Order: sequence, then C-alpha cells, then structure tokens
Amino acid sequence: MMLALGLDDRITAVAGNYAAYPNSIAKAAEALPVIGNSMSWPSKEVLLSQAPDLVVGQSLEGFAFDTSQGYASVEQIEEGGSQVYGSNLCSSADALNMTIETPYRTLRDFGMIFGVSERAEEFITQMEEKKQKVIDAVKDLPVQKVAFYNGGDGPLIVLAGGIYDDAIAKAGGQNVFPADSVYISKEDFAASNADVILIGTFEGQDFATLSDYITTNFPNLPAVKDGRLVEIPVADTDASISVMRGLTEIANGIHSDLNLEVPAS
Repeated sequence: MMLALGLDDRITAVAGNYAAYPNSIAKAAEALPVIGNSMSWPSKEVLLSQAPDLVVGQSLEGFAFDTSQGYASVEQIEEGGSQVYGSNLCSSADALNMTIETPYRTLRDFGMIFGVSERAEEFITQMEEKKQKVIDAVKDLPVQKVAFYNGGDGPLIVLAGGIYDDAIAKAGGQNVFPADSVYISKEDFAASNADVILIGTFEGQDFATLSDYITTNFPNLPAVKDGRLVEIPVADTDASISVMRGLTEIANGIHSDLNLEVPAS
C-alpha cells in the first residue's frame, strides 16, 4: 500500500514477503532492503538497529511481535523510540470482521501520516470502481454455493469468514462453510453440495495437484461433476491493493459465463 501511494523513499526496510509483489509496484519493491523473509521475521536486534520512526505490522500480537521467537514486542519497539501502526488490525478476532473495503482505512491512515491523503483517495476511488463493476455484473445472476479450498487431505483447509466471505458474497456466491471454519472433515466437505470450488493457491502450491485431489475424492459434488474448479491466488484476496483483482477472479470463477476483465495487479 505504501508503494502504491508513492512512498518508496519512506520505507527503511521490509521484513520479507510470502508472495510476489503486484506487478504495479514490483519495480519499486526491488530497491527495498529486506531484513527478514516470509518464514523468519527480523529479530528484535535487527529491527531496532534500523532506528525507524514507524514500524508497520498487521497483527500486533504474536507472529512478528512474538518475543518467544526473539522478535520485538510492540512495547519494546515503543521503548526504543519508534511508533507502531497495525494495518488492517488483523488479529485472530479482527480477521473475521474484515471486508474487501478494509484496506481503505489503512490507505487513508497512510495518507494522513505521510501527507498524501489526496493520492490515497484517488487510489480508493479506483478500487471502488473495480468493485462496482463486479457488483453490477452479478446482481441479476443466481447465487452459487461456493467452497474455498486451500489444501490438506483430511482435514481439508478452507478459507471462510471475513474478507473471503465478503468477496464471495459480493461476487454472487455464498460460502458453504461457517465463518469460523478452518479445518473441514472429508465427510463435511463431501456433504457441502458446492456448486463451485475455488482453489486458493500460495506460491509453491500446485493447482493441478490440489484439483486432482478434489476430483478424485469428491466426484459426486456438483462442482466436480460440472468441472467448476477454479484457481484463485490467495495473495489476490489479501486486504491490500490487489483485493479487487481477487474479487473479479472470484466472480469469474463463480459465474463461468461472466468473463470480466481482471484488473492488473
């Protein structure tokens, strides 16, 4: 989000990324110093050695702030003279309340913090236009029952609640699993009666392997019978600048004849 707002020169370093940067900011991201990686955040000493004015994170408990892993807590960062900002406030509880509009709040906060509010509002307007195109396109289409599978073979991992449910609903679908679902038994998955199965992939996950597992083990699901298994890059559904890309991909997956143009990442 900061790169999208042209704040390249305000970023001292990044912890690392679990997925590739969107194409629109990939070039700018190449110049950013990296002090961690997707599986190992910067240690307390490394983070504080950067002497940042501001530290940006999502969940402010555990993960990158887990002192048992050698990371600095929010309190320790503040004691070192830095301020801390929790973007999207993505704690375990907050995640269930997230929507595809959640990034707007963070973009506006960055706009105020760095004096680029006009730029932030322009970016939000662009995101709103992309969202509205999807909503308008699906408003008269039948609601489809959707499962969002993310790997595992018993129990199965599913994406539900929060931003996932909101994107599916705005795209003309209904998640077949409760909002607090993470692990689903093979029996419950088989009983879901899903019309469409979105297969969420992270980098390194193979869509063909995941879809083969579903088609082999759940041949009686309507989605499998009709060949309606669709790959959705999970990074496109994050509460960030590419979320409307993910929304469009989900809408196209739920409604096979829709074929909306997918926004650039």
